[in-house]
Amino acid sequence: MLSSQRAVITGASKGIGNALAIRLSQLGCSITMVARSEHLLLDTLEELYTDHKQKHNYLVCDLLKLMYEAGKQCVDELSNTFDESSILINCAGVANHNLLYKLPNATVVSTLQMNLLSPILLSKFAIMPMIKHLRKTKVIPQILNIASMLSLSGVTIGGTVPYAALKAGLLGLTQSLLNELSGKVRVNAVLPGLVPETDMGKTGSKSLPSVLLTELVDTCEKILTHDSYNGDLIVADGKGFRKLEQKY
Repeated sequence: MLSSQRAVITGASKGIGNALAIRLSQLGCSITMVARSEHLLLDTLEELYTDHKQKHNYLVCDLLKLMYEAGKQCVDELSNTFDESSILINCAGVANHNLLYKLPNATVVSTLQMNLLSPILLSKFAIMPMIKHLRKTKVIPQILNIASMLSLSGVTIGGTVPYAALKAGLLGLTQSLLNELSGKVRVNAVLPGLVPETDMGKTGSKSLPSVLLTELVDTCEKILTHDSYNGDLIVADGKGFRKLEQKY
């Protein structure tokens, strides 16, 4: 289904990113996993399905350093990987469960860098190499952003202000990028509720609608394997597959 394609997945060492890496490997993708922990990446590498056509690898990369000199090697390695990739999944993210006025400034800034700035930069790095890859393979590239139900104005939980604001920014990134790329790259976003199996889900508020990890991965698979999805914001809250209605 996704045979011969390469997917770059951030946050692939655990949680949602880990589950997506495993599922896409089962669908025939070669996987490039991006995360900070090499030992967790090695563990995930062992879990990936592999046939004779698939070549999986990983990049140990601190996404907080993408804009700095310390991140230059990571940027160079990512750029080389994007030359042969057709899928980018921006999945890495952090949450801080505390009231805004109590958060250290440095924590707010690092949350911004991880949850919004790194997806913007990764998309920037990926666009032209992926479009060049399209010309060679005729496979339309795609970017999938993992946002959150907290990015919706009607779903709020105390202690999540930076996280919610930045995940809302991912929705803006999704639709603005779609318009800018004029159909050359498919761009979509998934808005999960609480995922109990993940570290973030274990500490999150139980008042947020929940979705099983397998159901969330099913939703992502449907988007990635059907060309009809483009510019869509898909809610995954355990109540079935549905697009977010946008009102202007």
